[in-house]
Amino acid sequence: MCLGNSTVVFGQVVHAAVSEDVLVDGHPDIRALRPLSRLGKNEWGTTEGIRDLARIRFEDWKA
Repeated sequence: MCLGNSTVVFGQVVHAAVSEDVLVDGHPDIRALRPLSRLGKNEWGTTEGIRDLARIRFEDWKA
């Protein structure tokens, strides 16, 4: 899909491989992965400032 003078690509992830070194309780730990994303121009994104927020259980939410 063309958007101005850029190309946008959409896709579906069908498989992801993660080293066991970054798993905590069977889930990838974002702090251990330390991903880097390309934003545009010379800009890159990181996951600094991660906060852990407890999720509300559905049973408690609908009460």
